[in-house]
Amino acid sequence: MTEQERCVFCFENPTRPPHLVVSIANESYLMLPPWKPVAPGHCFILPMQHELATRAVDENVWDEIRNFKKCLVTMFRKQGRDVIFLETVMGLAKQKRHCLVECIPLPQDIAQQAPMYFKQAIDEAEDEWSQHNAKKLIDTSEKGLRRSVPKDFPYFHVEFGLKKGFVHVIDDESHWKSSFGVNVIRGMLGLPGEDMHRRHRHESVDTQKQAVANFDRDWVPFDWTKQLRS
Repeated sequence: MTEQERCVFCFENPTRPPHLVVSIANESYLMLPPWKPVAPGHCFILPMQHELATRAVDENVWDEIRNFKKCLVTMFRKQGRDVIFLETVMGLAKQKRHCLVECIPLPQDIAQQAPMYFKQAIDEAEDEWSQHNAKKLIDTSEKGLRRSVPKDFPYFHVEFGLKKGFVHVIDDESHWKSSFGVNVIRGMLGLPGEDMHRRHRHESVDTQKQAVANFDRDWVPFDWTKQLRS
């Protein structure tokens, strides 16, 4: 409960920034990041409760997250973009990190190269620090995340749309940066890498509200949560 009170992403937390929320389902919600986005349309899918990983959520939460993903894929495709989904699960014992799926849309020609970029980046990172000859990269295209990674393991998961993805079990959390996935995408876009301190620079509330209004205008025709209220 204490972690929930401290966690800015728990839906019941009074300090959660409500102006960033775009769409609310029964067990999960969609919001824009509280810090500067990597690309226009960058958003988060989160469970309302203090869950630690999508690998561990109940089936109904899993289905809702999947619905958000499907609608985002369709929306961005209409704009000529593909979306990359990122999830980093670490610090499970401390239970501090709220389960969060980052959704970053990219121009289609750049997005097509994403599997190659991520494969190379994970191979290089693991060559640097891995203690074991564990499988660096597990393809989740056939089995999906849940049948590819045991429960209660720290992992990094990247999905390229809805059908292709890789998961990597994090061997040594002290060497793995939680900004890893975002930095791979920043590299693909020719942007400088960033550490968590720089990443968490907040934009003004007015700028954020304008970003939500812009996003919402595109999102409304694809918002599956409207069915829940009809």
